Amino acid sequence: MQLLAKNRAFQICSVIILAIIALGIIGPFVTRNPKEYAGGIYEPPSSTFLLGTDMAGRDVFAQLCVAIRDSLFVGVIAGSLALGIAVLMGGVLSYKKGLIDEGANLVANIFMVLPALVILIVIASLLEDSRSLITVGILIALFSWPWMARNIRSQILSLRERKFVDLARISGKRDFTIVVKEILPNMLAYVFLVFVMATGWAVVMESSISVIGLGPTTGFTLGKMLQLVIDWQALSRGIWWYFMPPGVIIVLFTGTLIILTSVIDDILNPKVRKE
Repeated sequence: MQLLAKNRAFQICSVIILAIIALGIIGPFVTRNPKEYAGGIYEPPSSTFLLGTDMAGRDVFAQLCVAIRDSLFVGVIAGSLALGIAVLMGGVLSYKKGLIDEGANLVANIFMVLPALVILIVIASLLEDSRSLITVGILIALFSWPWMARNIRSQILSLRERKFVDLARISGKRDFTIVVKEILPNMLAYVFLVFVMATGWAVVMESSISVIGLGPTTGFTLGKMLQLVIDWQALSRGIWWYFMPPGVIIVLFTGTLIILTSVIDDILNPKVRKE
């Protein structure tokens, strides 16, 4: 942790991520109602409206805060569920080896070659008006776990040959207990990195389906903001304060997460760390 705390790239990335998260958590409580018609149509940024207003005179900054909150909610739901599936398929089942491991690996390979975005679009269109934030998070998770499972599997197969695992096996502990209490604690940093990447991927996937009108029917996400930008032709009208904020947040959040995970891996992985 001391190495991380002293790393300048880690510090900068952490500040950016924490600032975006704080904006999504605290922002909705200190801004006006994003559905309130508070000003004129397409007012530019000012001291009254930090990011101006939209086509109906609503505060864009207030909308952005709520959109960040709901997008992060979808991301955390999808990342957590995908991680749970990955630990089961790539961790617990792979530890047993044999047919169980091969079967789990086959399922992961099948899901990896499926066109996730296309399938999500089809399923979302079938659900019509019943797409809540949780539902969308679950759908994204169902197609986000395979690569996580593959990576966790390789780590598990390596660690299962260690002496501390042999001692746990000799003491009579069950396979599930060994994986959860002996192996996973030794790869928490890696599991955290996987979760962070899955969360960022989920935010991008949600935005991808929302921008074409197939995202959550409840809540107000970054993708929903981009959908409204397209519907009301804000881009062609040059209303930059409406279309830039959600796009910048998506790029900044996901890009910073990628850099952050790379920095953490470089520091914590002794094979690539520069002394």
